[in-house]
Amino acid sequence: MRRNKVEYACVCSVGRLRRNNEDNFYCDGHIREDVDSTADTELSGTVYSDTNELFAVFDGMGGEACGEVASYVAAYESRLFADDRAQYEEYLYELAERLNEKVREETEARSLVLIGTTAAMLQISGDDIYILNAGDSRIYKLSKHELRQISEEHIVASGSGKAITKFLGLPEGHSLRPYIAMGKYRSGDVFLLCSDGVTDMLSDDEIRDIIDDKRELSMIARDLVDAALERGGIDNTTAVLLRF
Repeated sequence: MRRNKVEYACVCSVGRLRRNNEDNFYCDGHIREDVDSTADTELSGTVYSDTNELFAVFDGMGGEACGEVASYVAAYESRLFADDRAQYEEYLYELAERLNEKVREETEARSLVLIGTTAAMLQISGDDIYILNAGDSRIYKLSKHELRQISEEHIVASGSGKAITKFLGLPEGHSLRPYIAMGKYRSGDVFLLCSDGVTDMLSDDEIRDIIDDKRELSMIARDLVDAALERGGIDNTTAVLLRF
């Protein structure tokens, strides 16, 4: 089993038109702790491929008062799970089931009709990559200058634009059926996990042109979010980048 160095960088922004930030993330033990803050969150660091590390982006749903609660619950519970994860075992579906249950419990505890969160999660396990997604938060892979979306979209058109068909926080009796895949990576590959605040503002070609760069990963993550904000920034915008 190879032990490869993996750089990561994350930027999470409230956007230009929102009064609160419904996005959250999990990166190497870090989450967005203060859900009431509108300040940008930026972090970067290094992990290794043999640590079975988790990275995730969560975009909360449920309205101005509750979307950030759902995404925070998912991020917080991811940290608890990651602290106790098994070495070299695929755990994303197990984790997604746990997050789904915890968000549903929060809905019931607050006597709300429904809150939920999208999820885009990536697990590095030795030589393998596992991904899981539910909703419209995406996962991309950039390899040899070619960008490919490796997640699956779970949306349908609605009168207000689009409706999410799969998410975490499903009511009792509904089956959780996220998209799950496994793959490999090469040295130099870049993975992007992002909320729709990025992909609604930027085309895949624009995303590729920004992240296909050898600069510091933190600068690339900042440039990606800034490009989405400059295009309008109509939604909360989160980008997590990994480079092997």
